[in-house]
Amino acid sequence: MDGVADTGRELHGIAGWLGDDTAFTDHWRFTEEPAPGRAGLVEAIVVTVVSNIAAATLHEQLNALFGGLAGWLRSRRRLGSGGDDIVVRVELEGRDPLRFTAAELDELGVPEIVDRVRAELEAGTAGEA
Repeated sequence: MDGVADTGRELHGIAGWLGDDTAFTDHWRFTEEPAPGRAGLVEAIVVTVVSNIAAATLHEQLNALFGGLAGWLRSRRRLGSGGDDIVVRVELEGRDPLRFTAAELDELGVPEIVDRVRAELEAGTAGEA
């Protein structure tokens, strides 16, 4: 990650923007889905859980993640770089993906989104269908 912030490589900076704490960023993998026919613009940020998160720190980790993503999207809007049409998709093993638009991040608020993601993670861990 080199932190270059041009629109064609915006995810190079997102993990760094969320924090350099390896213990935090190792839990997630960020990928992007380009918008069809819109070179350099991101349609979706895909957050994939790549390692187990201790139950004791799960709430804190999710708060940091979604608080950071919401702040990043707000910053993009303030800078006139778009962001309103970006979807954050959360991939959880054994569960249907969760999708949140930038507007939903603002409307629902980070605590509500954290509760939804946490419930899905816990249901997946418990093996619920």
